[in-house]
Amino acid sequence: MSLRRKIIMAIAFSLFSCLGSYLIITKIFSNLENQLYEKCRIEAMTGARAMSEIMYLMINKNMLTKEDVFDTNYIEIPGTNPKKYRTRYNVIFDRWIQDIQDQYLLDTEVEFAVLMDKNGYVPVHNKKYSQPLTGNYARDVIYSRSKRNFYSYEGIKKILDYNGDSAHRERYNRDTGEVLWNIGAPVRLYGTRWGSFIIGVNLVKIDAIKNQMLLLIIITMSIILVLTNLVILMMIPKKITPAIEDEDKLME
Repeated sequence: MSLRRKIIMAIAFSLFSCLGSYLIITKIFSNLENQLYEKCRIEAMTGARAMSEIMYLMINKNMLTKEDVFDTNYIEIPGTNPKKYRTRYNVIFDRWIQDIQDQYLLDTEVEFAVLMDKNGYVPVHNKKYSQPLTGNYARDVIYSRSKRNFYSYEGIKKILDYNGDSAHRERYNRDTGEVLWNIGAPVRLYGTRWGSFIIGVNLVKIDAIKNQMLLLIIITMSIILVLTNLVILMMIPKKITPAIEDEDKLME
């Protein structure tokens, strides 16, 4: 086999190895992303089922009436900015729903987990987002999110419009500046869609994994290219070097 053909084969093998490494590493990342989604999809579905069961319990125990639970007469709470609203079921939900929602935050990849009615109203948020208003809007919009309406956000509206049997994922540009995945499952009561249970997943962690994968790809390809160059140098016959030196002497 000629030297030229050997070099071409070495280069082709290098390129093939780089492409193979890229495909393998991106497949690993895709699998990690899918595993994260599947985990949060199951959390959203179990949360939706739990919310439905506890609302049935509230009605059966005469804590609330069916009409109370389906109340959509949102009464604005005076002096709130961002605006907050109350309904007939708020007091009971504050007492019983928040603790259940907060259990989902034990998963460090979950930014928030909330029950939201079909109109985008959040009766009670997670404890860390349910702090009293301070008058500092920049702070309150982050830490005082209970009893607000979020239907105007596209990443929430599409979740609430989903009425399937599983969960639905949407990219959510949060008003706090974060970009999240919203993964929500419908909450049904007496055969009617009450709203959704939504898990918010912070994409910062996903981006960190993606950057690690990119670095791994660059390192792997660099190693392959260095090894290829070494192989090519080893393949070049040593007699070429004296021949080059003789040509240099003749030119002198």
